[in-house]
Amino acid sequence: MSLPLLILRAEPVASATAAQALARGFKVHKAPLFEIVPKPWAPPPASEFDAVLVTSANAMRHGGDGLALYQALPVLAVGDASAAAARTAGFANVSAGMDDAQALIAMASRAGYQRLLHLSGHVFRAFDPGPCVVTHVTVYAADLNPEAQLPSGRYIALVHSARAATRLEEVAADRSLLHLVCISAAVAQSAGQ
Repeated sequence: MSLPLLILRAEPVASATAAQALARGFKVHKAPLFEIVPKPWAPPPASEFDAVLVTSANAMRHGGDGLALYQALPVLAVGDASAAAARTAGFANVSAGMDDAQALIAMASRAGYQRLLHLSGHVFRAFDPGPCVVTHVTVYAADLNPEAQLPSGRYIALVHSARAATRLEEVAADRSLLHLVCISAAVAQSAGQ
């Protein structure tokens, strides 16, 4: 019998991950380390950009009414979830890249986009803009969940970001009971793996 999964992501992704895990026969416990909250923002003029860069679905979920100004622009999104969130938010011309923001910069360059609007959280992994001019605008924040409590016992902890790895160290009573599964090599390094 495998250990139960400990899901650390914020909602609504925590519940979606839990449902998938339960459907595959895993026992799960949700302990979101962060809460995603919209941030007030002043949308710059759409005419200043060739395309919108989206590195998290949360930008589309929490961008609010300001997103409507950019719906005529193409969207370059990291992953299928971000691309789907852009389509749900009303964007029609959406391309998904499977790697990271750096790969999206290469996609933008190949498509001839030079002026990019990056709608993001208050914390994001830095990337080299290459030949592009990237304007970063914060539309949401991943605030610490003050009620985050980890269960006692042995778990497989799904670690989704370097920030989550750091937070896990802070809230875990006995880190030796947790077997970490990290979303990337960079996150594994942050978790000391």
